[in-house]
Amino acid sequence: MGPQGSGKGTQAEKLSAKLGIPSFAMGQLIRDEVSTGSETGKKLEAIINQGILVSDEDAAHLLKLRLQKLDTQNGYVLDGYPRNLLQFAAFDFDTPTHVVVIDIPRDESLKRLGGRLTCSVCGKVGSKSNGNNIGDACSCGGKWIQRDDDKPEAINRRLEIYEKDTSPVIAEYAKKGIVYHVDGIGSPDEVYSRILEIII
Repeated sequence: MGPQGSGKGTQAEKLSAKLGIPSFAMGQLIRDEVSTGSETGKKLEAIINQGILVSDEDAAHLLKLRLQKLDTQNGYVLDGYPRNLLQFAAFDFDTPTHVVVIDIPRDESLKRLGGRLTCSVCGKVGSKSNGNNIGDACSCGGKWIQRDDDKPEAINRRLEIYEKDTSPVIAEYAKKGIVYHVDGIGSPDEVYSRILEIII
């Protein structure tokens, strides 16, 4: 867990590779289910196409289904979920062993996300600081775009939502003694080594 731009997705992928367990974020789970054409996928697609957020109950059901697959039997990395107390309450079918919170200041979130680019086709995340520019081609053939929610006013809104909605979730997990705070400033490898000290 951590504020927008803290590098949750990057670190989840690194941990997944290191530990040999899957990692997933809720948005990816939803997209994956839609792509299967299943009954659940069709229901989710209809919701998304109306521009409505998937309900906390549907999200929890989707996660529950995903956790029944064999590759999660030795563990999994959950990226950025649960985001609020309703999701926390719905996530009653498993308990995390570690809740790693990557801490970065607000101005760092703004700086990182302001330069963040996303591929219009594969969803891969890149950065202007890596030499990518809006409109450049991604290796998959798509184009780099700046998502509306990566523009400054949207970032500030998202950070306020994080403070209001997600901080109470972290407080609930802290009561269980499983929250570990990590300094998110530094290179991805530096942050990763701090996380490994906690996990392993």
